[in-house]
Amino acid sequence: MPVRPGARILVLRAADHGVTEIPDIAKLKWNLLFSRIENSPVVYDLWLDKYMSMFSESDLPVLDLGCGSGNNTKYLDERGVKVISSDYSEAALGKVSKDVPTARIVLHDMRNPLPFSDGCTKCVIADLSLHYFPMELTRKILNEIDRILIPGGLFIFRVNSIHDKNYGAGVGKELEKNYFLHQGARKRFFDEETLDSIIDGRWETVNRLETEVNRYGKPKIAWEVALRKKC
Repeated sequence: MPVRPGARILVLRAADHGVTEIPDIAKLKWNLLFSRIENSPVVYDLWLDKYMSMFSESDLPVLDLGCGSGNNTKYLDERGVKVISSDYSEAALGKVSKDVPTARIVLHDMRNPLPFSDGCTKCVIADLSLHYFPMELTRKILNEIDRILIPGGLFIFRVNSIHDKNYGAGVGKELEKNYFLHQGARKRFFDEETLDSIIDGRWETVNRLETEVNRYGKPKIAWEVALRKKC
């Protein structure tokens, strides 16, 4: 699905960072999925309601990292929040550009450094997009998020819980602790110990809870975490 004409889009390829691009089966699957739901309405839950007062603390935009079909982008846009929507699926960004034409969209693979300047955003949201990577790469992504956040900025994310049995917890070949390869896809499931290990002294915990996400056909169990970058 093409991105809408006139959309503001920044394209960052792996080669820009000296990384050889290879066929990505997971990306092909995501493009197929988002192409199939191109004309479906965007449905969002209200999990960000509790953070809305914090979004108004600065005029800087919010980065929706791994935005998918744009659920959170649409939620924020409808409430007057400026959004940068980033994903590595062209089909996902095509849908976002169609449904939320005011959003700035950025085609980017999270395995590479973020194409943004230091301290350029007040908040990064990563909703169910951080649990696909080896731990070493996950830490590098968090370092990049820390880099682009202003002091006092928010990092809000949801990741799979080890109790997410409807969506693959404990299934497949275990590559790292609670990180599985199943049918060609890699997915991590977080416990409290793993969360503790990635939340270091740079962050102040604002909120952390294990919760049920009702966006899907079956209940999905995830960790919801909000961190504030220390000044």
